[in-house]
Amino acid sequence: MFLMKNWAKNLNFYPQNIYAPKSEQEIQEIVHHHLQEKKSIRMRGSAHSWTELISSDEGFIHLDDMQGLISVDQEKKIVKAHAGTKLKRFGEEAFNHKLTLPNQGDVNHQSLAGALSTGTHGTGVNLQSMANQIHGINLINGMGDILSLDQTKDPELMNALSVSLGSAGLITQVSLKMTEAYKLKVESFPEDMTLALKEAKKRIQQNRHFEMFYFPVGQWSLVKLMNQTHEEASPRSRLKKMSEMVLDNWLFEGMNILASKSKKYVEIDQLVRRFVGHDSFIDWSHRAFPTDRTVRFMEMEYNLPIDKFEEVFLEIQRCIEKNKFQTLFPIEIRFVKGDELWLSPAYQRDSVYFAIHTYTSENYRPYFEEIQKIFVRHAGRPHWGKWHSLTEKELAPLYPRWDDFKKIRRELDPDGIWLNSYLKTLFPS
Repeated sequence: MFLMKNWAKNLNFYPQNIYAPKSEQEIQEIVHHHLQEKKSIRMRGSAHSWTELISSDEGFIHLDDMQGLISVDQEKKIVKAHAGTKLKRFGEEAFNHKLTLPNQGDVNHQSLAGALSTGTHGTGVNLQSMANQIHGINLINGMGDILSLDQTKDPELMNALSVSLGSAGLITQVSLKMTEAYKLKVESFPEDMTLALKEAKKRIQQNRHFEMFYFPVGQWSLVKLMNQTHEEASPRSRLKKMSEMVLDNWLFEGMNILASKSKKYVEIDQLVRRFVGHDSFIDWSHRAFPTDRTVRFMEMEYNLPIDKFEEVFLEIQRCIEKNKFQTLFPIEIRFVKGDELWLSPAYQRDSVYFAIHTYTSENYRPYFEEIQKIFVRHAGRPHWGKWHSLTEKELAPLYPRWDDFKKIRRELDPDGIWLNSYLKTLFPS
């Protein structure tokens, strides 16, 4: 038995066996062994999920020994990589070939397969979530077969499996549609939330990437804009990065500890705002998107139709005020273009995402549960890797292809070898 935890440390589990294969053939052997033993297997990317996707008391597999690029098609701008490759490494190795992802999120220590399979996204109303950048995958199904699929030959299967929570098989290789490397000018500044909300519609349309971090205690927002530029790169210096690490992580963690103990959230929020000024830099996109985060937190994130943005935001404000919820952590607001991936939260709708956070020592449940009620009333779909308490009964009506996905999942994994107890509740036979 081995004690395992996720990144936020809200999950503890004890798998009987942990596997670190070095090839697809080794994975096939592991699958065949578990079929004979009638035991399940779950996989870990970087354990950056708050739901019980990775929990296992039987077999547990990671691909840390299967890393890096496999091939590059410079003409078609398609890069094939081992699916366990961490986003940071993938970005740098693709950049060596002057290629980059069209969009990505603000965390880059996840594995490719983990980020893609849970519907991870960045922001940009004309840009889709990362799974839409998949051209093809190698997947080992529940019988141990290696399936090589791509969007050209297998569009239906790819729409089903690009966001599939690792429930139908283990993705071992992934080919991604890339673009020529480009630079981003990143600007961020604090602003009263009333003004930020008023300017939001315009900023959504006028910027390649736009997001807001709303601090409910002080009713202010950190606005972040990112746009392509041909200007010379002016990346943050080592001194600047160290300063940001101290202010954004170490000092912020200390303030959260102090706020949790003293309950003086208003006063400490005012102090936080004093440290936030206008910031601007230019860097290559794969280095500009990520933000270093060492402060651990709980997170819930929901996808809503974009036309519900202001209505839902105002309801969240009223809910926080009514219940007197307090946390120094902001609510992150991002925008994503709709897609055709069956289990993507952005399926067939342009979307706004609201991400709710608390410090790990705070009691997140009352806050999350009340805000979740708002999201559910407006047909919200949870981010698969973030905390939520919805069951199949509530999720299935939100996804028109839910039953179609379950059928394909059963065909690929009839014995449920890739399902843990949590996934069996989402996809019962």
